[in-house]
Amino acid sequence: MTLEYTFDIDYTVWVPVPLEFPWNGYDTAMAWAADLSEDLLAGRDAPDEVQRAFAATALERALMPSPLEEAIERFWRRPDTGAPDRLVHLYAMQVEGDPDAEELTELARTGFGGFVQSVTPLTGTPFHTALRVMILLELPGGATATVMRVIGARDGTALMLELLDDNIASVAFLEPDVETLFRGIRLRTI
Repeated sequence: MTLEYTFDIDYTVWVPVPLEFPWNGYDTAMAWAADLSEDLLAGRDAPDEVQRAFAATALERALMPSPLEEAIERFWRRPDTGAPDRLVHLYAMQVEGDPDAEELTELARTGFGGFVQSVTPLTGTPFHTALRVMILLELPGGATATVMRVIGARDGTALMLELLDDNIASVAFLEPDVETLFRGIRLRTI
């Protein structure tokens, strides 16, 4: 069995960001960033310096490496709406059967470890088991970062949507949006 996924995305909230180029008719990240900034700022009478800054940020987001190498999707929380400017990444992992909540919680620590702060079961998803796991990481120099991972498993595959940030207030602000994006995943077993 193979598990296929698609997203039902609210494009007023999230922008898919390519992980590599060429992508979907764009040969370079610079071409993608220029088109994106033109589209998102159309009709707003933004000064040239704002347009250039927005295009530079879009380019930076397209070239930014993923926290873990295995990312299969990346989404940018639209910064033109006043929300924190953050990226989330989607990862897929093969698992044995359908892991329970404890096994998924441990899987959510993949790549970073850290201290699990909270685990919240999620209902109304296409997964047999789904959780929101908040993890605290200790960084060099005594600083901390928060990792929110929304993870679900079905038919031998786990999908995990991740937000990593050193500002816990940004994570808290974006939590509903990230969870809504996760709930927009549509699955089909073939």
